[in-house]
Amino acid sequence: KYPLAVISKVLKLLSEHSLAAYDIGCGFASTICTSSLRKAFKQQGCHICVDAFHGYAHNYTCQTKNHLNGIQGAGIEDFGVIERFFSASNALAPVICYATAYHCSIFLDLFFKQWDDDKYLNLATMIYHNYKQSINIIASESLALDSAKVLLGIQDGDFEAWHQEEIEYIACLGKETKWDIHTMTYVELLQKLRDMQ
Repeated sequence: KYPLAVISKVLKLLSEHSLAAYDIGCGFASTICTSSLRKAFKQQGCHICVDAFHGYAHNYTCQTKNHLNGIQGAGIEDFGVIERFFSASNALAPVICYATAYHCSIFLDLFFKQWDDDKYLNLATMIYHNYKQSINIIASESLALDSAKVLLGIQDGDFEAWHQEEIEYIACLGKETKWDIHTMTYVELLQKLRDMQ
């Protein structure tokens, strides 16, 4: 209910090509597709992914489609702000564990206001540092990638093709192909023939 309300607000405020991360982004995408938000979500080209913290805990099939490393345009963000937020809020536990409901609300409200103030105060610095880090990654890693592509004879389209091949391969794991079934049947018959002799 609440995550859908957040997505509704994002669709109204941020509009096209928004990328949202959620601990269970793979399952939540299905929820969005069965809700009244589906049409606007699809029309605006939005996408749900799994944040980096939870991404590696999901099964690999999920990772090939929903992990940040496989989503073009996700950038260097790990989408782990909420994890850091809850971790920081744990510092309140000793203060409010024996407090009355009123004092608990006061301390939580103060914490949230201070968190917001600190984040807004450092927003420009964070954006600037992320920009510098991105520029450095592009400058240094692009050279290494370009030289490796030339050395190995790789084209840009190969990366997309390999990613798609990986998705298809992982999706088929555990499913026997007809060729495998016939091969195994043949081997089993040979073993039976050997045992009979």
